Amino acid sequence: MRHAISSLVTACLLAACVSSVAVAQGNANADVCAASDEGPVTPEQRIGACDALIKAAKRAPKDLASALINRGAAYWTIDNMKRAYADFDHAITLDPGNGRAFRERANAFRSDGKLDRALADATEAVRLGPKDATAFDIRGNVLNDKHEYDRAIEDYSQALRLDPQFSMAFRDRGAAFYFKKEYARAIEDYDQAIKINPRSDRAYSNRAAAHEKLGEIDKAIADDSEAIKLDSTVPEYFDNRGLSYAKNGEYDRAIIDFTQAIRIAPQAKFFTNRGNAWQSKGELDRAIADYDKAIEVDPTDADAWNNRGAAWRGKGDLDRAMADYREALRINPKFDTAAENLEALRLLRAKTKK
Repeated sequence: MRHAISSLVTACLLAACVSSVAVAQGNANADVCAASDEGPVTPEQRIGACDALIKAAKRAPKDLASALINRGAAYWTIDNMKRAYADFDHAITLDPGNGRAFRERANAFRSDGKLDRALADATEAVRLGPKDATAFDIRGNVLNDKHEYDRAIEDYSQALRLDPQFSMAFRDRGAAFYFKKEYARAIEDYDQAIKINPRSDRAYSNRAAAHEKLGEIDKAIADDSEAIKLDSTVPEYFDNRGLSYAKNGEYDRAIIDFTQAIRIAPQAKFFTNRGNAWQSKGELDRAIADYDKAIEVDPTDADAWNNRGAAWRGKGDLDRAMADYREALRINPKFDTAAENLEALRLLRAKTKK
């Protein structure tokens, strides 16, 4: 004889089913909300998942603070600073002992150029989390931006004592050594960063810059090439390799790289660099065309004005050359090369008149 399931039991079974689905959905949202910048999840997806968690955590202040921090970090990624700050501020109000909230807000202040506020927040993050390697790394980055390289190196070193496998801390300490012009020590740190994380395009690019400073141009080209393999969407990697090719006298290869950088992002400096390569090849009209474009994109590019002046001089048009040198000096009165070029033309004219 078949017995009917009571309505109470049926209700309980349905409730259990709905509850398990809700838990699964909540866990999925938590994973997406907390995803890192380097993962496959987009910032918009992270924000959507965090929105759902924030709605569900109204009565759990610490859970709400955690979701707000994650959403703030996602807003920071897409440069929505107003909403990022609002989320970080709200999280700190809810959970003032949360070091990560101060850490993430420090990162936002740093990217906004508010370095004193960034340092204050990063220091609070370190106080609240003395074993948080990332907090020391972020404070090191702020100190690096403030040109306090020795203090930055101390923080990066502490981050590495806490986490010897922290690839980014090696990379960041390498940058501090680079800015101190200790290029060999910078390369040692970049070596370690790459050993731990062989897919760090930034580490290869930074190591290339250090090799270039030491005159190791072939090594710089090899590292820039590896950075490009790992991420071919970064125009600076092509530009940097182009500059190294130009130093090697390989102007055709340099022009190819500058052209690719321009395709990705038509910045003034890329046009100027390609113009320089054309000028080195003696193709002055093509050089002038690139300098024209650089000046159109950024009329304050003193290098473009000065270098176009050199091209005009090469073509024998001294009036245009002098006008360009003057404009370069108006933009940057401390531009010694433009001043020397202008003085050389004045002397040339004086001799011609005699």
